[in-house]
Amino acid sequence: MEATEADAIVPSAFPVDRIAEAFAAGARVDAGGAEVPAAFLAELLTAEPPGRRAALRLRRATVTGAFDLSFAEVGCPLLIEDSTFAERLDLYWARLGFTSLRGSAFPGLVGAGLAVTGHLRLTHSRCDGTLNLKGARISGGLLLDGAELRGDPRAGGNALSAERIEVAGDLVAEQGFRADGTLRLFQATIGGGVHLDGAVVRAGAAGRAVDLDSAALRGGFFARRADVEGEISLRHATLGGVATFTGATVRNPGGVALRCDRADIQGGVHMLGGARAEGEVRLLGTRIGRILRMSDATLDNPGGPALHADNCSVDGPVDCRRVTARGEVSFVEARIAGPAFFDGATLDNPGGRSLRATGIVTGSLLNCCTGFTATGRVSVTAARIGGRLCFDDATLAALRCTGTEAAELSLRFAAPPTGEVDLRHVRTTVVRDEPGTWPAGLRLDGLTYQALEPTLPPGPRLAWLARVVDEVPPPQPYEQLAGVYRQLGHDDEARTVLLAKQRRQRRTRPWWTWPWSWLQDVTVGYGYRPQRAALWLAALLALGASVYAAHPPRPIDPGQAPPFNALFYTLDLLLPIIDFGQESAYRPSGAGQWLAYLLIAAGWTLATTAAAGFTRVLNRS
Repeated sequence: MEATEADAIVPSAFPVDRIAEAFAAGARVDAGGAEVPAAFLAELLTAEPPGRRAALRLRRATVTGAFDLSFAEVGCPLLIEDSTFAERLDLYWARLGFTSLRGSAFPGLVGAGLAVTGHLRLTHSRCDGTLNLKGARISGGLLLDGAELRGDPRAGGNALSAERIEVAGDLVAEQGFRADGTLRLFQATIGGGVHLDGAVVRAGAAGRAVDLDSAALRGGFFARRADVEGEISLRHATLGGVATFTGATVRNPGGVALRCDRADIQGGVHMLGGARAEGEVRLLGTRIGRILRMSDATLDNPGGPALHADNCSVDGPVDCRRVTARGEVSFVEARIAGPAFFDGATLDNPGGRSLRATGIVTGSLLNCCTGFTATGRVSVTAARIGGRLCFDDATLAALRCTGTEAAELSLRFAAPPTGEVDLRHVRTTVVRDEPGTWPAGLRLDGLTYQALEPTLPPGPRLAWLARVVDEVPPPQPYEQLAGVYRQLGHDDEARTVLLAKQRRQRRTRPWWTWPWSWLQDVTVGYGYRPQRAALWLAALLALGASVYAAHPPRPIDPGQAPPFNALFYTLDLLLPIIDFGQESAYRPSGAGQWLAYLLIAAGWTLATTAAAGFTRVLNRS
């Protein structure tokens, strides 16, 4: 049966024989604050164990002198708890069993190369100096719940220096854990996870609060409700579980708050519950399994990148709903297997880019709708959206979507964007918009689509095309719109659009071409209004027939001339190719001769403009 505290109580004067006796039995000893020589304890631990149950269980001791177990091999449990050490503990390359310094205070610990069989428990302890566990190997867990680590600024400011540490279990630093200095775990190997839920960490001299660069965690990294001042770095780290910062606050204004460049986080990244980052959140080249969740988070880095996720890949969705970001949000060349949600997000970066998604690829939709607000330009260029690219009920300063492919494009803004909307070379099936929210400036050259919702008559749609701000209006947007009308069987609407294209392009041509252009417009509507030629012909025919019926011309050869017919005589004048034999048999004089000249010129003009217009229409068809 295990001994209790009452089994061995040491009075104020230390009776080392009683400690030795309790050690042999594995009993707990309460020193009541009395002084105990560290040398005696070290000698006790390094001697041959007096029995199978031997264990040092010492409480409330004041350990004086140097506690030196460097290179020692201790085969029994070591528990010195709720005690005070006068000098730094030296466990350099020691071999220990289960070790607990719970509730103890010491001015530093040197444990480089330390090997512990079982847990290393430092819960509720206080270390006024660096806790040095470089290269340590712990077959259990490293337990730091409620501990307080105060790094020495003169020694680099590390509160925990544990480069290349190997922990078979978890590293747990929760329940009031506090560190003034860097938690350096570079190239650490953790068989479980790193738990910093509720921890308070203040950065060391290098500006790093938590350094897990190149670390390998079989579990996850947990910093829920943590309060961190300085950078959290997970560069090149591998996590078998999640990285979660739900409810956490990470402050590093003007610098990087969270750095996960080229990390592999298989369980996903979570910044929920009002998480806040003051400084840049970097996910450059990061591979994220399952999901990236940042809904309701606040990312504050004005004048710089608030979220820098270029070249990252996410195996599932990206959830940035209701996120608030001061600074640029960038997903350049990102690969997202699922949908990306920015519904209700507020991206505040006036004068710059609020959202940059150049080359982004999503397997589903990209939603920037339902209250989405961006005070800077939104740039979704050269993107590949498997589903819908949506800006319904969004408030934008400007939008640039050049070269993007999306199954659907929805542009029913909450209000007209204050800047341009650039849709050049966008390829989509359906464009959904709302006339009341059209921007003042559009760029539509190369935009291709199969349908518009609402389709609208040509008048409003031509007003839409009239908002194109290109210095030389491109013909393609008109031809694209006409093609859509033609697919719907609305050939007359298609001709109306193409006629408007010719009229708008006329203003960009040299001035000496204007008379001929005007003539084609007035006579045959550039070939898109052929009925006008028939009306002109009928009017001129009626004029000529009336005049020549009243004042017939004289025959050239009275004996050979056929009977005069005013109608066919006028047709002979108007139609350059057809010959009814009237024009060659009769010669007008005076005003009739001038009318004949006019009719001949008008006939050639009508024939030429009609041929040019019809040729243009046939070529376009």
